[in-house]
Amino acid sequence: MDPVPLQQHPRFADALCAMGRTAEVLDLGCAGRAVLVRRRYPILGEVAYVPRGPIWATSDRCARAEAVERLCRAGVWLIEADAPCPVLHDAGFRQVMTPAHAAELDLRVPTEERVRRLAPKWRGHLRQAQRARMSLNWTTFDGDPRHWLLIREARQRRDRRYHALPQAFASSYARVATDAALILTASDADGPVAGMLFLLHAPVVTYQIGWTGERGRQSSAHHLLLMEAARRFAGMGLQRLDLGTLDTEGNPGLARFKIGAGAQVRALGGSWLRLPVPRRLASLRRRG
Repeated sequence: MDPVPLQQHPRFADALCAMGRTAEVLDLGCAGRAVLVRRRYPILGEVAYVPRGPIWATSDRCARAEAVERLCRAGVWLIEADAPCPVLHDAGFRQVMTPAHAAELDLRVPTEERVRRLAPKWRGHLRQAQRARMSLNWTTFDGDPRHWLLIREARQRRDRRYHALPQAFASSYARVATDAALILTASDADGPVAGMLFLLHAPVVTYQIGWTGERGRQSSAHHLLLMEAARRFAGMGLQRLDLGTLDTEGNPGLARFKIGAGAQVRALGGSWLRLPVPRRLASLRRRG
């Protein structure tokens, strides 16, 4: 299977459906496929959108144009493209947000090369973590919402006021895709100091949730966790570790962490809204 972002993998749709949401995988014929998510709003009614897609199987412009028309017939009004796609404009979509940037670690390169790509300061933190002699432990996440990592990450999320996919999604994913959610924990003599949750959708794995306490920050535990995760997933034959999008303004420290880890920064395709907008949307815009 070709590398695709988590949001365009069938498991993503399965996990949403298990949560009571509406999602589906739409076959676009020879052009590819797309995961559609449908949400119902009190005034707007049902709105369908494509997150981080579609996934193209061809570069043929005509085939892609026909596929976009099929998306329109399926009720899609918003596409958050994973890559630039000129046919969206031809089909009546207009870009409403500039492209975000994703950070991706290439797992196909040898370990020595991954270490060479580390930023000097990042490499220094890794050596500090290795000297701390923390123990690392892998476990399979079974979806329990009371897991200590989820509880601590929820508190961290409130304190730092950042937004991410709801934790219920990770729990749902773990239940519908058995053995596809793994937790890596760093501990010292007093217990866990940091943890990371990864979701597998071969040949890609996505970094989903991370938490670190004060002892973890002092020992640079997350640097050690990420390098151990890259080593293990590369050994499993996976091709890419998706670290998510970069937010250099809202969370510059995390952005530096991802880039310093040697991640490749890739521009996505931007957010596209289909015109003319539905009457409900137009009326709301006039009221505003």
